[in-house]
Amino acid sequence: DLEKALLVGVVPADALVGSGVLPGDDGWDPLDLSTKDYFKQVQSYILSLVPERKIRIGDDEIPEQEPEAGAAMPTVGFVGEEERPPALILRDYREAEIRHGRLAMLAAVIWPLQEIADRIFIPDTFGSMTIVYGGPTLPFAPLLMTFFMLNLGYLDIYSSEIKENESGDAFLPGECFWDPLAIMEGAPDSMKRNMQEREILNGRASMIAVAAYIFEEGMTHKPVISLAANDLLFEPFFLVPFVQAWLDNQFGSVSYIDPLI
Repeated sequence: DLEKALLVGVVPADALVGSGVLPGDDGWDPLDLSTKDYFKQVQSYILSLVPERKIRIGDDEIPEQEPEAGAAMPTVGFVGEEERPPALILRDYREAEIRHGRLAMLAAVIWPLQEIADRIFIPDTFGSMTIVYGGPTLPFAPLLMTFFMLNLGYLDIYSSEIKENESGDAFLPGECFWDPLAIMEGAPDSMKRNMQEREILNGRASMIAVAAYIFEEGMTHKPVISLAANDLLFEPFFLVPFVQAWLDNQFGSVSYIDPLI
């Protein structure tokens, strides 16, 4: 049932942009995209490109029947050709935002770590390699990122199976149904909301950071950690040139010789 999530209160019916119901809601949607169900349109287009599945019975091939109206559709969350409530449309956009944010948080950390490791262990080739344009690099960080991406993909498959077979549309955006350390077990609703809001805000900042990495390396053809504009992020504070100049100005004229000697 399309209204299932709304009825059980997992996704409140008034969860629209600006309502403040969902965590991280800044009330900013100038193009009103949160009410346009592009997920449904995109899935319908993709399904139209997929060859019709057929079931072979003996020597005859019978086209597979379409799912009945009201049947659960995995990962996307719409049913048949019915129009979905705006709250569920917004829920799917939030789900996509959270997934992208999780990948961006990993990339925002692993990207500079890879370049720092290259500068330490292969200094002869450092500077000729960028993530955007490629070049000689250590394989460890890319393999680690690939490992994380595969695990996130597995969690998506795992959670989509639960959504399809158990919860239907009654799930929170970004819910993986996996908490091995039981961090959120027994936590009050206010704590859960704070954790969700922090994840969303960190994910948004990370997506902006990764976009900045791509722009900087694309324009300069240099690693992001070697750019002067990023010294405060990737260099020890006392090695930043303008900080050194300030320290010299403040303490360079101080005499440490005991005048009594």
